[in-house]
Formats: sequence, structure tokens, C-alpha cells
Amino acid sequence: MKQDDKKTFFLVAQTAVGGVLVNVSTLALVVLTVGIGALLHSSAMEWTGAAMFWICLLSRVAPRAKARAQMFYCPQELADHLQEKYGVRAR
Repeated sequence: MKQDDKKTFFLVAQTAVGGVLVNVSTLALVVLTVGIGALLHSSAMEWTGAAMFWICLLSRVAPRAKARAQMFYCPQELADHLQEKYGVRAR
């Protein structure tokens, strides 16, 4: 690997509790927005809640759909990948 051809890799770790909290917050966003809209008989608020749900869902799926994106389930997998592909050791 050339000195001027540097690449940076970020390892973002998410715990099980963090994953559950993200999903619960998305569900709460939709239920509250659509529920308040139904309670107030506001179809505009219901549609807004539905649109927000799909935007949140698509924004979470889009990064995974990239062809070059790879997921590593533990730091050691990322370190092994860097060693095999680029010949560098992770610090």
C-alpha cells in the first residue's frame, strides 16, 4: 500500500440494547404521530406519520444496499479484513 494512498476505516459498534432502543424509538415515532393524528381526526398528521415511518425505514436500509459496504460483527473480523486486503494491521 502506497504512503499517499491512505484509506480510513471506521468501526461503529452497536450493542443489543442500542439496537432495541433504535427500533423502539422508530416505532414510538410512528405510533405517536399516527395515533395523535387519529385521535385528533387529522388525516394530514396520519399521512405525515406514515411518510416519516417510510423515510426512517429507507434511511436505515439504504446504507446496507451499497455494493461496496461490508459489515463486520466484531473488531477482529475488521482487523483480519484489513490485514488480508491491504496488508495493514489495525491499531
